[in-house]
Amino acid sequence: MTALVREQPVLRSPSLRSAWWVLAGLLALYVPTYVDLYDMFWKSGRAVQGPVILAWIAWLVWRDRANLALKTSGPVASGPIALFVFGLLCYALGRSQSFFQLEIGSQLPLLFGLAWSTMGRDGLRRLAVPIAFTIFLIPVPGTLLDQLLLPLKQLVSAIADNGLHALGYPIARNGVVLMIGRYDLLIADACSGLNSMVALSGMGLIYTYVVGRRSRWHNALLLLSVLPVAFTANVVRVVGLLLITYYFGDAAGRTFHASAAWLEIALAFGGFFAVDRLLGALRARAAAPALRPAL
Repeated sequence: MTALVREQPVLRSPSLRSAWWVLAGLLALYVPTYVDLYDMFWKSGRAVQGPVILAWIAWLVWRDRANLALKTSGPVASGPIALFVFGLLCYALGRSQSFFQLEIGSQLPLLFGLAWSTMGRDGLRRLAVPIAFTIFLIPVPGTLLDQLLLPLKQLVSAIADNGLHALGYPIARNGVVLMIGRYDLLIADACSGLNSMVALSGMGLIYTYVVGRRSRWHNALLLLSVLPVAFTANVVRVVGLLLITYYFGDAAGRTFHASAAWLEIALAFGGFFAVDRLLGALRARAAAPALRPAL
């Protein structure tokens, strides 16, 4: 006599596809925010790292989509609800007062609370890093950084002045104004290198997280190289602007300046990759066994 075994239904967590209402709500809140952010900052060359970092964050979430699922049941704790409500309040205040830093920063508590309440602690753990990276989307408030911007601008202008003077170019400096040939160029806040430092810091952290080098020393040295590489890329940008203006005139200099921010980020990220490759080569060389000469 054969016993009949009834298969028990497998309980599965609902897919994220069923959470279309969550996505629709987030889009309704933040699409206007990012449109304003593009018009005010990204399009003008300020905080040009924003679109790149936003693409990285979207890719990180998409990469882990198979491991994300909504909770099937259970009460929602007060902690995630408080985070979500706090994020909404920050958004409302920032949006109504055109306070971009607060409006963009509201994503942190709002998304943490939303992930925790809808996907539980496991979903929060998986999304914690991508959500935390949204802090690099917040524009740097220039009015709060004047004391930092001025020394950076003076250092950049001094390096460009001394370097080109050593090469025989007719250049002089008065504070943060560089005079080359018959042209005067002011080193503005955007030329201080601060934007590229913030940009490369965010992209460097994401890159280090994604690549996941096993050596802690490799990761530490890679992150320590972020600021020097970004500053060097900015000096190259300023020197390039000076030389283009000197040889081809003011109109060519203005054209170069319009796209120089993206070039600076590309140079900085390229230098960051070069440092990563160099550290990898040094590690491989140190780990390779010493070759003994044949007897």
